[in-house]
Amino acid sequence: MTNHLPFSLKDLDLQVVNNFSLQLKQAHRSKIALVVQGGGQRGIFTAGVFDAFLEAGFDPFELYIGTSAGALNLSSYISRQSKFGYNFIVDYTTENAFFNLYKYLSQQKSMDLDWALGQVAEQGIMPLDVERARGVLEHRTALACVTRKDTLQDIYMPMYQDNWCDVLRASCAIPVIYNLPVCLEDLEWVDGGVSAAVPVKEAWRRGADLVVVVRTEPLEYKAEERRFDWRAKVEAKLPDYIERLSLNESLDKVKSFHAELTAKYEQWKYSRGDGDEVDPSANDAEPKDSMLWEGQRKMLNIERFVKTVGKGQRSDVLAMLNTYYSTYREAHDFMYSPPPGLKVIQIAPEKSLCSWALLSDKDDLEVDYREGKVVGRHFVEHFADILNDTTSLGNRN
Repeated sequence: MTNHLPFSLKDLDLQVVNNFSLQLKQAHRSKIALVVQGGGQRGIFTAGVFDAFLEAGFDPFELYIGTSAGALNLSSYISRQSKFGYNFIVDYTTENAFFNLYKYLSQQKSMDLDWALGQVAEQGIMPLDVERARGVLEHRTALACVTRKDTLQDIYMPMYQDNWCDVLRASCAIPVIYNLPVCLEDLEWVDGGVSAAVPVKEAWRRGADLVVVVRTEPLEYKAEERRFDWRAKVEAKLPDYIERLSLNESLDKVKSFHAELTAKYEQWKYSRGDGDEVDPSANDAEPKDSMLWEGQRKMLNIERFVKTVGKGQRSDVLAMLNTYYSTYREAHDFMYSPPPGLKVIQIAPEKSLCSWALLSDKDDLEVDYREGKVVGRHFVEHFADILNDTTSLGNRN
């Protein structure tokens, strides 16, 4: 008997699914929770899953918990607005008004989360149906994970209260990329993914018997990754990151930066800052000529990206990175080996998504959305009847 079920196009083993389903049928009135990982634009996969759920009228969940972009996707699922998450990600998060890489690197112009959330507010172009959501939540609970900045503790704030937009802003306030303070209840908050990228344990603490998790990453867990070193993870990702930003130089320079990052990490351990600040007045205007832009883009040094953090914030960012990786590992361990009495199903993409957290191509977003919708339909096909029959919501779902 297993308490964990991976569910993706790759892991769709009908025998395993059927055996797990038999276990669920034996339960009577289970509290079912829906937990949603963030991931920026990779949340397009989640949008596809939720649209498949809405298409089938499927919602046996008594508890919802979302982190960052996961909380945004949850918002439209709860308000029963099909294609909302898709339109928000494709039409708004790809706009330069939301995030412009050149201006971020050259002028330290951060992600404009306020502009994006303004589009879904009551007076926005595509408002969330707040009243509908509050009706859905009459017998349910919805929480957004946020991180308390001073302690890096995960805190869970109710969604769709009077301050719902501020709660979403706090949950999505990515450190460094969004550099405006988010203050609620006399405290400052940052992205919930820092302290709980996949808040399954919180759902268990709140009495869930079954947790359905929607992931934005493939289900690949290696036992040898027990000891996490965030620096090694960053360095391993650098070649792909540099290539993605079209900042790639020779392999030698990439290796050189790896060494430089390592050296800086050692310095940051003993000092709160080093090096010169980036001059925000440099390169005020984005080059209009494409060849000039290409040339300047190649000249951009990744170190400038690091320096945009600023002296006083670097130790904070290092602490956040360490918290993120340690809590992410703990969540992995918990999901793959749930405690007695808890069952976990992870809905996930078959492999790494085509899209990125930011700067994704619309074609890639479309591919990932369609995969999410296919997986969501498969999940409904295999589990809708069972979960609708066993949910503790009874006839209120």
